[in-house]
Amino acid sequence: MYILFVILKTIVPLFPLRFIRKICRLKGRLFYYILPVRKNTAINNLKLAFPEKNEKEIKKIVKSCYINILTVIAEFFYMNKLDKKSLAGLINMENPELIKEKLKQGNGLILISGHFGNWELTAYGAAKLCNTPFNVVIKEQTNKKVNEEINKIRSEAGNKLIDMRNSLREILTVLKNNGVVAMLGDQAAPKENVKINFFVKDVPAFEGTAKIAIKTGAAVLFGVSVRNPDGTYNVKLHEIDTSKYSDASEENIKNLTQEHADLLADYIRQGPDHWLWFHRRFKNVG
Repeated sequence: MYILFVILKTIVPLFPLRFIRKICRLKGRLFYYILPVRKNTAINNLKLAFPEKNEKEIKKIVKSCYINILTVIAEFFYMNKLDKKSLAGLINMENPELIKEKLKQGNGLILISGHFGNWELTAYGAAKLCNTPFNVVIKEQTNKKVNEEINKIRSEAGNKLIDMRNSLREILTVLKNNGVVAMLGDQAAPKENVKINFFVKDVPAFEGTAKIAIKTGAAVLFGVSVRNPDGTYNVKLHEIDTSKYSDASEENIKNLTQEHADLLADYIRQGPDHWLWFHRRFKNVG
């Protein structure tokens, strides 16, 4: 795995990004037929989320999902090669001023996103374009050498990384110092977590974001990247008003968690091929 990573890291940036994207489109279709990694998981997830879609529509989305994930991987190896001007041409942030505005409140900022579009490029590029380093909550990779290489690229724009296994204290410290914490909120959660509606009823969701936001008074913004046909991305930040949640009651935590899940679901409905359907998001439903 490590050797493959080093090979890709060395070779991919040697070619124009446009050419690599074409290769991703070709390889994505090949993966669907020849190396169908988690193909059945994606199909089952889509059938659950979109019961109105027929088999042909489902398969078309899955093929595009392979293309998306390969594009995410390929673009990852370009990230630290892109200067601010190049990033500005690649990522169009509709309302970046919201980040500075929320930080003026003095309670820190939580940026919540999902495995949609290119989440790696979004965290890297948005921080650089806004001149505001993010503290990104990440899941460590099993291969230590690969993990080190990935994190080296992730942090080259000035972002700091927080291991999700021991994240609470660091997150609270960042928010106390009026910093920015960025995290993905769409991973599968254990059954004992708060249950929300996410395409289907009673889907467990991690409630940490809501708890922390309510208890600390931190501002919350939601945003994902939407890929355009020319390979550029649009990012719009959505404000989530936390002032209406006066305490961290079970109901308030559930409602706030539902709010950012609803925003993600809206984006997924508009571009289902942008989301990571290969993840077993619904494994603990019921």
